[in-house]
Amino acid sequence: MKDWYTRQEVADLLGVSKATVYHYAKQKKIIKIDDPHRLIREARYQKEEVDALAEERQRHQPTGLRPSELAKQLGVTTQRIYALIRETELPVDELPAGDERMIYSIPEETAAWIRQEIERTASSRGTRVEFYDTKLDIALYQCFRTPQGQEMRVVRNDNQQWGFYLQSGTWIPYTDGIQAFQYEPAYSIHQPNRQIRGYTDFLLPKAEKESFDLLDFVYQAWGIENIRIREQDTHIALSIKSGEVDLSLAAPETITESTLKKFLVLGEVIVGEGKWTLISGYRRTTFDLPTTMLEELKRVSQEHGLSMSEYVEVALREKLEREQNDG
Repeated sequence: MKDWYTRQEVADLLGVSKATVYHYAKQKKIIKIDDPHRLIREARYQKEEVDALAEERQRHQPTGLRPSELAKQLGVTTQRIYALIRETELPVDELPAGDERMIYSIPEETAAWIRQEIERTASSRGTRVEFYDTKLDIALYQCFRTPQGQEMRVVRNDNQQWGFYLQSGTWIPYTDGIQAFQYEPAYSIHQPNRQIRGYTDFLLPKAEKESFDLLDFVYQAWGIENIRIREQDTHIALSIKSGEVDLSLAAPETITESTLKKFLVLGEVIVGEGKWTLISGYRRTTFDLPTTMLEELKRVSQEHGLSMSEYVEVALREKLEREQNDG
């Protein structure tokens, strides 16, 4: 029996890339067999050291769920799971998968909390971190074009990397698309921040072209400053700040008032000449609270990543449902 492994065998055994095997050898985590005269074409590594590292990694392997596995169980996107972890600093296990990346494992206690939170906030709108990257200044499903006019859309893969999927299904990281293929944004995604008068909510089926025509138009006319997006398996939940808007560009021919009403979930839309009026599905009301309770409400809502209005809505909805069930 041989007492060594090739670089590819080490990579397969440890579940890392060949480049990581090279770095492991430089870091003395495994021992490369010297071959000063280069008599053997392939790099070789001492079997005993590699087996010991593989055993150690297996011993410390987290037993929780991967974010993508939990997302699939809950019927949400992996981005939603990562957003919850980032926003609430939930405890997760991290296992190095080479020098390039980390594998995240969600303990059962954290997974149980995420399940409850997903269910509790099922009706709440997306947060900006779910659909916009501040560093790259790109948004989910934003349209890009090649110099030849080919259109591509920005998406995230299961590892939360931004990039593009080619028609063949090949994944192209964002930086490769920009540098090697010269993809450029087809439009700006920024507009002045508008005053909040509630939101008008839409649900866009991913299978319909009109959904992306509307999304392109909304990115240009409202900008990421005035919308919220949450990706679902088969739909895109889109919320736009309500109010009257004078449009500086014409809506696509595919976006008619009947199309908008088909996608509408909560609120109303009135389409005029060069002007849209979006009406929130909520009615503003006021009520008095003791100062101490107001401060507590503010604190608790911030802990849950919600506005006070959103938190009150969720709490009232849960109470009404319990009373209906008890009745």
